Amino acid sequence: MILTADSVAAVRARMARAHEQTAARFRDVFVLGQTPPTAHLELLAGALIDGAGGLRVNGRAFRIRDGLIVPDLDAFDVDRTPEAVFEYWMIVSEITGSAAWHMTSVIASAEEYAAALKRMDSPQIVRALVTSWLPSADWRTDGTALLEVTLYTRADEERIERRQLLLDPHNEFHVHGRELIAEGRGGISAQ
Repeated sequence: MILTADSVAAVRARMARAHEQTAARFRDVFVLGQTPPTAHLELLAGALIDGAGGLRVNGRAFRIRDGLIVPDLDAFDVDRTPEAVFEYWMIVSEITGSAAWHMTSVIASAEEYAAALKRMDSPQIVRALVTSWLPSADWRTDGTALLEVTLYTRADEERIERRQLLLDPHNEFHVHGRELIAEGRGGISAQ
């Protein structure tokens, strides 16, 4: 099922609110030399999870290990709706995100696609026909869900791609497939 533009906007708004709340809370609790380096990440993870729709936690949501947040994925209960699957993926990506994730954005409209192409250096369109930019998610009879999202990333290579992500019964996402839509300067890489 394809998410509506309103659903995508609602997820983005909840995540933006969580970032704003985290910034305010962090300013309130920060003490130079005393606040641990992980404090901001812990506050952000808590705010993202608390503000999410269609997501509950049974037990502890995450732990700090070696200075990184490690979510306890089995503790999450995700509603069987496309919006909940999409939001859960966004939250897990945000709290476990590498530098590559922070250089990635979801494309959910033709306008966002056009803006991503404008940011790219000499874009080469590989696949021009896309039926919808909106994310989609479907639950399968085996208890897994398939999420499809279109992403713009500048991490290793500048590219726009449609990714298929499989959510397993333990709430972990696995890349199930990816389709290159456009790529920046450097030509099309071998796949």
